[in-house]
Amino acid sequence: MIKKYPAWAVMAGWGLFNGVLAAVLAIYHGHIIPLMLYVGAVVLIEVASVAVLASARRHPDGQVPHRLAWRGAVALPLMAVGFTLALLTLAYGPWMLSLAVPLLLVAFVVAGHRGAPRKGGSS
Repeated sequence: MIKKYPAWAVMAGWGLFNGVLAAVLAIYHGHIIPLMLYVGAVVLIEVASVAVLASARRHPDGQVPHRLAWRGAVALPLMAVGFTLALLTLAYGPWMLSLAVPLLLVAFVVAGHRGAPRKGGSS
């Protein structure tokens, strides 16, 4: 099964390794809240690995190609994170602008990108 579904094997192995680390934390009497958060993260990783396995079994030929919209739809999450980081400068100081400005520049470039011309189109 590992050779047939390598993505599932990587995720499941990652989850098992983190489960071992959570067990070490429990053995050394870690506080209950960080332990429960870590165990919750391990459970989420394992649930995601089961989803990857189900997807790999459903589509044995591989990924299904999707076409991305390169206009405003892709730029919106980038802009949202950029503006959020820009607003965080009020709380954390002007150094946050070093994170916000490049992200906003990338978002504006992506928003203005027209993409490759379509074949057979007159525009």
